Amino acid sequence: MSATALLEYIRRELKPTPGRGQAAFRLTLACVAATIPIMTHHIPHGLVVMIVMYLVTVEDKAATLLACFLGWAGATLGLAAGLLVWVICLDIAWLRVCFFALFLFGGLFLKRIIAIPGLGSAIGLPAALAVVLPDVMVVSGEFSPSPEMLVDFLLWMWVCMTVGLSVNFGVQLLLSPDDPLTLLHKEIDMRLRVVEETLLELAGERTRPQAAPAPSLASLATAGMSPQLQLLKTATLTSAWARERQERLAAIITLVDRLVTGASVLRSLPTAAADRNRLMRLAQACAATRQAFAERRLPSRDDTSITTTVDRPEFPPPLGDMERVLGEIAQIERLSSPPKRPRGILSILLMPDALTNPEYVRFAIKGALSALICYALFVGFDYRGIYTSVITCFVVSLTTIGSSNQKGILRFGGAAAGGCMGMFALIYLLPNVDTVGGFWLVFGAGTMVAAWINFGSPRISYGGYQTGLAFYKGVLHDVGMSLNLTVVRDRLVGVALGLTVFGIVEHFLWPERATDKLRARLAEILKLLSELARMTPCGAPPSVTGNDFDPCRRLIAQRVEDAQILIESSKFEFEPGAPKVREAQKLMGEAQTVFLLLLTLAREMPDTTLPDAVRVAAKEVDNAVATALLGMEKKMISGAQGAAPNLEDAMHAFERFAAATTGALGGTAVDLYLGQLQALYQSLIEAVRRLLEIGYDD
Repeated sequence: MSATALLEYIRRELKPTPGRGQAAFRLTLACVAATIPIMTHHIPHGLVVMIVMYLVTVEDKAATLLACFLGWAGATLGLAAGLLVWVICLDIAWLRVCFFALFLFGGLFLKRIIAIPGLGSAIGLPAALAVVLPDVMVVSGEFSPSPEMLVDFLLWMWVCMTVGLSVNFGVQLLLSPDDPLTLLHKEIDMRLRVVEETLLELAGERTRPQAAPAPSLASLATAGMSPQLQLLKTATLTSAWARERQERLAAIITLVDRLVTGASVLRSLPTAAADRNRLMRLAQACAATRQAFAERRLPSRDDTSITTTVDRPEFPPPLGDMERVLGEIAQIERLSSPPKRPRGILSILLMPDALTNPEYVRFAIKGALSALICYALFVGFDYRGIYTSVITCFVVSLTTIGSSNQKGILRFGGAAAGGCMGMFALIYLLPNVDTVGGFWLVFGAGTMVAAWINFGSPRISYGGYQTGLAFYKGVLHDVGMSLNLTVVRDRLVGVALGLTVFGIVEHFLWPERATDKLRARLAEILKLLSELARMTPCGAPPSVTGNDFDPCRRLIAQRVEDAQILIESSKFEFEPGAPKVREAQKLMGEAQTVFLLLLTLAREMPDTTLPDAVRVAAKEVDNAVATALLGMEKKMISGAQGAAPNLEDAMHAFERFAAATTGALGGTAVDLYLGQLQALYQSLIEAVRRLLEIGYDD
């Protein structure tokens, strides 16, 4: 990437986005407030207080409360495990190293299999660092710290985490915005409003938006789906309405993001005068969809009617795709999911494939081995100040090379930026400060910069946390401000060492590229959908029960979430052969529509009697859909064209048998059910056909 492109990328990522300024102010206020107990009560290790604030600060109150409680509980459990190891083998170095490796592996493994983000890290990382504390802690005038000093250090660490979480929760509780479901509705409404105003502007209806100020289309396209997906995840914990509609809301988030992307492309293309009617219809459909969300319901076909027009060469291609997207959003409302059966605590806490997926074990081995190598290096060379290399290996250990590289670059870049800010403050500002007010001014300014970056898009947010951490390393030491540059230097060296070691290990040990993993995830979703297609009431064998269906449904939902995250990650990968983001988004949106239709068809069979001929015809449609999905999965994996069944013939056969049956059984309930079943199958065939038409090539 050229210097000009890099500067443009940084400028784009640092642009204001919705809610960014308020979130940065809340975090800055919490950090400044936390310095009061640190200085007045002489609490050592104040840096830990700041770290936990960055790690648990989120946008809504519910997520903040959950993150604070789980973070405190996980860290307490980890530190307690470290104390237990000291009781067993404080004076046996080789056994402590074994426990160190075990805690690293366990923390990384839990990081992947626990469904609650961050809980595995909160347990494993404090436990691993506690075990190696005797090798890291430096005591003036002594060769090694005494057990009393070690226990005192660990207890102060727990106090610091408790103080940080408490102050952060208090500030966020007072100043945080609404509940996650309300915030999710606002995010979706904001995107639809910006798309609507863009369409009206292109149609010549008005040159400038007349509504309340809204973020730019480019900033929304940059933000992507990640903020909304995180809000949806939290909303399902606090709202029964969101929990019952989780799959449908996830599909709407994907489809709305496609609308934003399509509008961005449309704005850059010349628009013909003949497009004006289509643009106006799209704008009206966006307004109707926004109104439905304002009434706390899903949009339906009664709100808007969009007719897809075949794109002609003189029409911009995004128009047809946007029409299809709005039609699919309107169709989602009438789809229903089978009731979710009660789940045990382990099924809620763990991923569906927690104990069967070998990727999780390989992931933990790579991270633990890298951290163990860094530990051997800084102990062997007696350079204790670079212990941050161990933490670096833990935090940059991610599922793919692309995401690990991105986090590593952000970690080093953030550390460098924060280190420079700290050096500037130490050399030019803090020597001239003699009051706590002056210190707060310098401290708050640096925190605001780091917080602004921290609340950016996922492509840059981790760099904000590292910027703040490096800045605090320089200006906040022990119980007050610091004038020592050694810690800044050692941190940079430690981060560079950790990134180098982890990069080498990842290159040679089970390397996984984001592009390959995205392709594999999409292929797996297609395969799981084909299995789900054979579980519909008409097509499933008698042995298939609800207990068989529910795990398949959960696994598909998890894979859909994984693919959405990988799509977001692929937007900042600049490798040759990277997948086309728009095609992946289209495929994901259509796959979610197929998923919702199959969930609707998988409801319990009503108390009606259907002739065997209709059941057999429905089963043939199910098999044709499953075969088509498997053929696309085979093409995506191997490039070979799979079986291509004639979906229309199977559907026509079902329609003929359904027409012959209608009215013949003398029951309006049967006729009504047949009509609903026929409409659902017709929508399913159309969705699968659109899915097959999408070209996804590396």
